[in-house]
Amino acid sequence: MKDIFHKIVFELKPDEDDYPPVAAESLWGIHSNDGNYTIDNTPYYISGVSKGDAVEVKIVGKEIVAVRVVNQGGHSTIRVFASGDEERSEIIARLHQLGATCSVSQGLSLFAVDIPPDCDFFEIDAYLSDIADGENIAYEDACLQHPGIESSRLGECLSLASIPLRVH
Repeated sequence: MKDIFHKIVFELKPDEDDYPPVAAESLWGIHSNDGNYTIDNTPYYISGVSKGDAVEVKIVGKEIVAVRVVNQGGHSTIRVFASGDEERSEIIARLHQLGATCSVSQGLSLFAVDIPPDCDFFEIDAYLSDIADGENIAYEDACLQHPGIESSRLGECLSLASIPLRVH
């Protein structure tokens, strides 16, 4: 394992609406001495995993496939949909001001937001809640790890997780 970054494959199961639109998503992982990988970027479609999480893997052919989250890193991940380019740019700029990092792909209205542990999750959540109209601007929880988030919201996130979280 000479390389620092390795592609970690997360297998996804589309729901009845064929979401997500892909069967798998790859994230960059950094190999650690215990055999696990620490995720180093923000997922678009994976639920239950955030940047900084350690995942257990298995080798399938030439691929490194995620099996379960073994340690959460404290980041939260949300996905934002903004139909207009100007709206999207304004939202991304504001989220950056609030300390979040956005992963944006050309041509997509959807973008992923990484909220680091030292960032005020509730300020970001309030901002998005204020501007969301459910049609042109919407957002969803993908992985919530900040303290103080209500348990029903955390439970819903865990129920949608793409891979299990190992409970100690």
